[in-house]
Amino acid sequence: MRKLLLFTGLLLFNYSLMAQQPPSGSNYITLRNVSYGGTEDNVFDAYLPESHDAKTKIIVYLHGGGWTGGDKKELPKQLINELVGKMHYGVVSMNYRLIRDGKNVYPAQLDDIRKALSFISSKAERFQFDGSQFALIGGSAGAYLALQYAYAYDSLRQIKTVADLWGPTDFTDKKIRQENKEADEKVVRLLGGETDPGAKLAYAASPFHQLSAKNGVPTLIFHGEEDPLVDISQSVKLYDKLTSLQIPVQFEKYPGEKHGVSPLAALDVFSKLINWLKQYYPAE
Repeated sequence: MRKLLLFTGLLLFNYSLMAQQPPSGSNYITLRNVSYGGTEDNVFDAYLPESHDAKTKIIVYLHGGGWTGGDKKELPKQLINELVGKMHYGVVSMNYRLIRDGKNVYPAQLDDIRKALSFISSKAERFQFDGSQFALIGGSAGAYLALQYAYAYDSLRQIKTVADLWGPTDFTDKKIRQENKEADEKVVRLLGGETDPGAKLAYAASPFHQLSAKNGVPTLIFHGEEDPLVDISQSVKLYDKLTSLQIPVQFEKYPGEKHGVSPLAALDVFSKLINWLKQYYPAE
């Protein structure tokens, strides 16, 4: 949703282009604005370890911005350095279609994720990385998309874990609807003008309601306790349901933090995210 405090022609996926990238100083190769679809929004940045091979796992990051703004550039360089340069994951930070003039409403963004993952998978054999599985990390609006894709759209069961940074989870909940005008306006815009929190669309578009024992994946949740935009109860509900379904989950709450976290809390987020990946999506 709003810009995070923490994560402040078609191009071919061409190996010669990768080889031309200057050394990053962090032992990885950077690809900018790789096109995976037919619009200007359908691009991603990719970061691959210099020593990548067919076992190199891919993590995909989805930016925030209320589904009307934001950009792939918000993924912090220090996290890229850690995940790619030190731990040897491949990381993709992707843009998706943004809502403009009532167009590109739900589920356009979910369709873009599917398209991007399919594109990445199609290049795995040629460029030597593992395209059969993914971890999703998202911030705010991007966290919502990561959860909804994993629980409701991943028909191939490629998503092995999700990290949710203060994302909304239930569009039928008054805490982000009737009692929160700013959040409600963003949800209504995403849902193409549907204003009724009790509508079938609000239910179908909610990760909390789509989650089941069959489609759930290990989920890591972060949330500031004073978040004025996405009430922390959204994460509490999701955590409780994951726990009841006996799906691995970890919930990290940050007292005094709002929508996004301070630099000090960000260090804790990074540390816990890395430890979670080591357990549920190890690089090797």
